[in-house]
Amino acid sequence: MKKILIGLVALVFIIGGSAFAWYKINYGGTNYYVQIHNDGKKLEEKTQSGSVWHGYGYKEKAYNNAGQEKTLDFTATHNLRHEAYLKLTYNKQKGVTNW
Repeated sequence: MKKILIGLVALVFIIGGSAFAWYKINYGGTNYYVQIHNDGKKLEEKTQSGSVWHGYGYKEKAYNNAGQEKTLDFTATHNLRHEAYLKLTYNKQKGVTNW
């Protein structure tokens, strides 16, 4: 009984660790900071279901904690307020995943 319990606990740790690693690889990333100075470019795209998605695209210079600059592309569902500061999460595979 004790060996089965130890095996189950080990299995839970392996599954939990794998899930955490998968999440960090797909949705984690480096934090960058940006200040919005201009209006976004109005976007209109068709979705797979046939409906139309409206949004705004931005291409802004962003800076990480070390002060290194990187130009990042991201979208928003509405036009962002001028002079607003945003914290962006940049993933090498997926681009900006969160702001």
